[in-house]
Amino acid sequence: MNQYIEAKKLFRDDTDISGYFDSLTFEYAKRELIEAVNSHDTPLIFLLGDPGVGKSFLMHFLANRVQNAKIAKYFTHPYFEEKELLEALVSLTGPNVEHNQHSTQALINHLKKHFHDLEYTILIDEAQLLNEQQIELIRILSDMKLFQFVLAMHRKEGEFILQKPHFKSRVTKTIYLESLAPDEVGRYIEQRLLSHNLSDLATQFSKKHIRFIAETAKRNFRTTKKMLATLFEIMNLAHKGNMPQYERVDTRTLTMAAIDIGLIDVE
Repeated sequence: MNQYIEAKKLFRDDTDISGYFDSLTFEYAKRELIEAVNSHDTPLIFLLGDPGVGKSFLMHFLANRVQNAKIAKYFTHPYFEEKELLEALVSLTGPNVEHNQHSTQALINHLKKHFHDLEYTILIDEAQLLNEQQIELIRILSDMKLFQFVLAMHRKEGEFILQKPHFKSRVTKTIYLESLAPDEVGRYIEQRLLSHNLSDLATQFSKKHIRFIAETAKRNFRTTKKMLATLFEIMNLAHKGNMPQYERVDTRTLTMAAIDIGLIDVE
């Protein structure tokens, strides 16, 4: 495997926690989120941020890296009906629970017998996809203090939900995950490449290049990774095609990467 392919893999858009990066906004949101989950007086926690800032990564980190017995269930996508959510929660009481024939109210009654005082936390990512009935069910379950819910969703949709009357009067915690700080883009690139012994590539990024990436990708975590993965794919193709003039990080190859993923309009 050549160094360009290896570098490209480092910037894939996934939630692999081996790619953890300790940005200031991530560390702040992580600390706030862990404190809120550990509390027993916050039934609903909203993790809000623009698309691509790293909400899914933070939820995945919380579910897989943080040792917390409270976290009972992690839904990466809310692709479930109301009854399916209740059945998933009922299954936490044991593997042999028969609930397929139960009504929604019967399932809730079953939960009331087994759960109380926000003893367990349920994580739901991409929660902007929840419909009104699902949101209302989650509100009811949290009001009854059967479960604590962490809902990660886009900032705009989350703020809209929080303005609704039946949420304004509830005890909620809102945590914002912001974009990378300007100087963190360079630190992120350097950290990822050096951690995999790709110093020859890391040293090619000048302050000018970092500034171009930060401004073009708008310091968005996902977009930055996508731009870098595309850059290294261009360099890999140049390597295979014997075009050494494109086997380096410069304004030309960075611009090509930005155009390729639609960040620069050439029309």
